[in-house]
Amino acid sequence: MMTARYRIGDGTGGTYVGPANNCAQDSNQALYAALVVLKQAVESNPDAQAELADEPEQAEQFKQLVRLGRSLRHDMFPLGTARADWQTNAENLGSSLEEEPLKNLLTGLLTWRTMLPRKASDTVAIRFLQQGAAIWVLRTSQVGGIDSTIQPVIPMTL
Repeated sequence: MMTARYRIGDGTGGTYVGPANNCAQDSNQALYAALVVLKQAVESNPDAQAELADEPEQAEQFKQLVRLGRSLRHDMFPLGTARADWQTNAENLGSSLEEEPLKNLLTGLLTWRTMLPRKASDTVAIRFLQQGAAIWVLRTSQVGGIDSTIQPVIPMTL
């Protein structure tokens, strides 16, 4: 399971981000892993199955999560399969710029919608809304309080 470490180089002094390893990839890998683990846990637990049978509202919410996972999987993996590191939920913190740059680019392209933070955010938000979920978008320019003189820079999207 993903841990709370972030791109600090695991004590090596630093790590590099790129197409295959960046904050957007990390958060989408964590979301993918959470949906997979939740689905597997419920489907392999007879007690959870019995509870869903007794609680139609909970069962519908679980089905909604499964549908969300399917639609996100379609968006995250346009070539139809998860990256090897996502399938095993590997904690890959990145590599140096010299280490297999072509391989890193190709790996990133397997999940191209999650390579760019804005595209990844828009894709996930749209899928959540399509499933009837509510989303809350925070303006990071206002973290710490309201200041009417601060105007956020409009992000670019593709």
